[in-house]
Amino acid sequence: MSHPDMRDVILLYQKQIGLLSSSQRDQLYKFFEEGMSPFVLGCAILRAKEQKQRNKRISFNYIIAIIKDWMEHGLTTEEAFKDYWIDSHSSSSYRGERNAAAKGLPKRFVRSDYKYTKPDPPPKGFFSFLDD
Repeated sequence: MSHPDMRDVILLYQKQIGLLSSSQRDQLYKFFEEGMSPFVLGCAILRAKEQKQRNKRISFNYIIAIIKDWMEHGLTTEEAFKDYWIDSHSSSSYRGERNAAAKGLPKRFVRSDYKYTKPDPPPKGFFSFLDD
């Protein structure tokens, strides 16, 4: 039942999240036996760690939900996951341009869209027309 890559997944969980019970370990092995790559299982653990808010405990059920969602979407291999990751974190989708285009909204402004023009200097006195 022990697989060298799965040992890395177990160690990753224990370092990032905490102790892993035998039933939790068996659940991770079940997904491995169903075709989920150890790399993707590790990414699910890291994803849950990334979503952790403040000092809340990370639920193992949350990790299982991520894994099930990825299985339903066919993200079981390292290649499929990398393609998904690149697509979801490309510059246009990350900035929200793809979602804005789908909704018919204008794209979000980025720094390169903004041109700074220096404003005119303020008048010297309160009654500037008298300063001449």
